[in-house]
Amino acid sequence: MAKTKTFWLWFLIPLGMPALLVAGEAQNAFNEGVKLYKAARYKEAIAAYNRAIKASPKAEEAYNNRGLAYFKLGQGDNAIKDYDEALKLNPKLADARFNRGNVYYEQKQYERAIKDYDEVIAQDSKAPKAYRQRGLAFLSVNQLDKAIQDFTQAQKLDPKDAEIYYHRGLAYRRLGKNDQAVQDYSEAIKLDAKNPEAYNNRANAYSLLGKYDEAVKDYDEAIKLNAKNARIYANRGVIKSRQGKHDEAQNDFKKAIELDPSLKDKLDPLMEQKGATKR
Repeated sequence: MAKTKTFWLWFLIPLGMPALLVAGEAQNAFNEGVKLYKAARYKEAIAAYNRAIKASPKAEEAYNNRGLAYFKLGQGDNAIKDYDEALKLNPKLADARFNRGNVYYEQKQYERAIKDYDEVIAQDSKAPKAYRQRGLAFLSVNQLDKAIQDFTQAQKLDPKDAEIYYHRGLAYRRLGKNDQAVQDYSEAIKLDAKNPEAYNNRANAYSLLGKYDEAVKDYDEAIKLNAKNARIYANRGVIKSRQGKHDEAQNDFKKAIELDPSLKDKLDPLMEQKGATKR
């Protein structure tokens, strides 16, 4: 019943334009767009980038940045059009290719995303973000060995990124390598002790190793950090049931259903089964 953690996609935003393409009006509009984007005023940022593009139609960075703003507004197709235009103007603009890969990833077009990340890595073999994002795409298509290779390379380049360890842990778990998964989740927790899903998933790995006490401790910690996650209660209930703590398991199942009624069909048989066992 593990749930994959929501993660943040990295996007790259150029802060300046090439001198050869800059006119005063274009640069001013571009700078305004950057400020508005950072202030999360995305519609206004688009309007500013529109003015920059009108004044300097070959400014690829303006298309890239406008694509970022479109993405923030949930307009992925418009974002891709802007990244396409930026890459027509400058096929080596890695920022636009990386950002387009992220939009493809969000749209579940994983093969296209992987192709874009391939190109970014070909240009810069020391780009940890590209390895990390490509690893996520490989994870999504269940190419687990390739995902682990990419996460490992990303980790070598950026050993302080908790997300890398977290997602490599997911890949190890899917491969049944639960000891290695526990190691990665533990490292992720060292780097980010406030991530409830790292505790939840480490607990899941502990449970598959038969280490129920360790699993319950992690579920407890995950619930402290996110008391509204129904699946954590459900997971803890399963383990407490295996420990013979039937009343506590029932309470967890009831709480899980209260928080997420869609779990009722899955948990009702467990509740009935454990109730019969108790009798």
